[in-house]
Amino acid sequence: MTLQLIDVLAIEAVERFTFSEVAKLCELSHEEMQELIDYGAIRSDDSEDSECLYSAQKLSVLQSACKQRRDYDLDLFSVVICVQYLEHIVDLKRQIESLEAFSRS
Repeated sequence: MTLQLIDVLAIEAVERFTFSEVAKLCELSHEEMQELIDYGAIRSDDSEDSECLYSAQKLSVLQSACKQRRDYDLDLFSVVICVQYLEHIVDLKRQIESLEAFSRS
């Protein structure tokens, strides 16, 4: 059994990620990242000094979609669909938590 060393980054400690950081953390090439942006699967939150920045939540969703891509040998367009559904699931979970908190009070 061989051990692989990976770069570990405390995602919670960082609020925003650059284009290159997202590509590296999701194991995507810059061309694949640009395709995902062109498809509208990922959008930057804001820009600082002409550098697009992405939130930790968007990174997490994209990482999950890219993991599905690797596990099931999906094409890049399938990642777009995964991202859309995962974002929808995150929104629904947030709504459920909000409703549960409201019903407790």
